[in-house]
Amino acid sequence: MTTAPLAPWRERGAAVSSALARPLVGLGLLVGRVTSWLVLLVMAAVLLTVLLNATGINEIARWNDKVLLFGNALTINSITELQWHLFGILTLFGGTYALHHDTHVRVDLIYHRLSRSHRAMVDVIGHLVLLIPFCLLVAWLSKHFVTMSFMTGEKSNYGGLTDRYLIKAILPISLVFLALGALGQVFEKLTIILDPRKAETDHEVNNG
Repeated sequence: MTTAPLAPWRERGAAVSSALARPLVGLGLLVGRVTSWLVLLVMAAVLLTVLLNATGINEIARWNDKVLLFGNALTINSITELQWHLFGILTLFGGTYALHHDTHVRVDLIYHRLSRSHRAMVDVIGHLVLLIPFCLLVAWLSKHFVTMSFMTGEKSNYGGLTDRYLIKAILPISLVFLALGALGQVFEKLTIILDPRKAETDHEVNNG
């Protein structure tokens, strides 16, 4: 079945939106793939913690000069806290990847009954009104507790990791990445709205 030709402004708009979406979506997918490898480090940290507990070893190594995150020693508490931090990074940055692959949790009654163009409209409105403002607002508000952590030299009280501001900074950074990913999706969905013929092509590319 042939479809009616689109107005030139819609074709140009779809092309521009697609070009703007590509790097933003690509960045989110790349960050998601890279951070997914952290699961191996989390597993290694867990196994090492179990081994150290079984052997009764608390301090693994000590040195004179301070090392970022580990301070002057590597202990079982350092490894335990490291697995928490790595899992936090994996989860926070993985949100953008989940958003692009539409594997995040949806609670709705009508979304999946809509056509692809109407779903795109819902996503554009949701991203612009809810997701992007929320990410940017929380990222801005969390800047204070990152700054305070840096200024006070916050560290573990149990001989674990130092420089706690680094893990706290992951929250605003990851939320900015999520906002950029959502913006990329806005352009991607606008492409579908302007040119519905691209819906199937974009769907195949994103899930390929």
